[in-house]
Amino acid sequence: MASLTLKGIYKVYNGEVKAVNDLNLYIRDKEFVVLVGPSGCGKSTTLRMIAGLEDITQGELYIGDRLVNDVAPKDRDIAMVFQNYALYPHMTVYENMAFGLKLRKIPKTEIDRRVKEASKILDIEHLLARKPKALSGGQSQRVALGRAIVREPKVFLMDEPLSNLDAKLRVQMRTEIIKLHNRLQTTFVYVTHDQTEAMTMGSRIVVMKDGVMQQVDTPQNLYDYPDNQFVAGFMGSPQMNFIPCMITDVDGKIYADFTRGRILLNDYKKSKFKDLTKYIGRQVIMGIRPEDIHNDEDHIAKANENLVKAYVDVVENLGAYTYFYMNIEGMAITAMSDSRTQVRCDDTITVAFDVNRLHFFDYDTEETILNR
Repeated sequence: MASLTLKGIYKVYNGEVKAVNDLNLYIRDKEFVVLVGPSGCGKSTTLRMIAGLEDITQGELYIGDRLVNDVAPKDRDIAMVFQNYALYPHMTVYENMAFGLKLRKIPKTEIDRRVKEASKILDIEHLLARKPKALSGGQSQRVALGRAIVREPKVFLMDEPLSNLDAKLRVQMRTEIIKLHNRLQTTFVYVTHDQTEAMTMGSRIVVMKDGVMQQVDTPQNLYDYPDNQFVAGFMGSPQMNFIPCMITDVDGKIYADFTRGRILLNDYKKSKFKDLTKYIGRQVIMGIRPEDIHNDEDHIAKANENLVKAYVDVVENLGAYTYFYMNIEGMAITAMSDSRTQVRCDDTITVAFDVNRLHFFDYDTEETILNR
């Protein structure tokens, strides 16, 4: 088992394109870390540098206490699972899983033990004699995982391994990979563009954008305390709503004012909103998640000055809950309710904002204003 340390890592293509920019990250032994972000953010490039499949332009990469910048991939004691599984079509499942061990001159009895043990863990014992063309997507994924397991590596690297599976199978395989990590107690580094995968799988998540690490934290902290507007918008589905507003002070109380609405933020001297005092008279971005906008009678009765009129454009009933897409002063706002809501398309409704769940971001830097 091993930790991973990335110190000042850069990856520059053609002397000018920075795919990864000054990445500093420590991954603890046995941790499950997910790299997440939109296409082109540098997450897969980072994974490939850890694997040794991409050269590091600048910086130092350690596996445990060993500097591995110039160490060949085969000597790094890592195993990688790719998006396309990369199974050899002419080999059986058993042969695919055993192939890497044969190259390393592992004794046949040890190879047999490892393959059978891994196949039992992954419930693919009945597939060992099949060729890849006779496997389903989920079965192929398990074989790819098995090929990695038999190597008994210090670090598992996974590059969007579930992206080719259908939605139901992705959910099932997410659970299987989490169980696998718990059983093997090995360091996992997992790359995905799917924030739901990141939230449900990682013990910590690294959010990246344009080659720069935006924030690294636990899933819940990323969701509750995003460092900037990008992280706030990327983590969560549907994403956070963003509303430009002006911070004003009226008789010792602080408000978030927008054209046809006003949200009371309580007495700022006694609340978490005291950090907004330096923004009085300035424009900021207010963020609120769909589940923190309410239209039920209880919330509206308690909302006092925090009520907003909205026109409903679209209602989506998903069974357990309902999304409604509203228009507030020309802004598209998403709210979430339970399935019993009576809201319909073309309704004009009153909604209450949960003040305690509001976020505020600097208009220019997009950095969070409120401390935890």
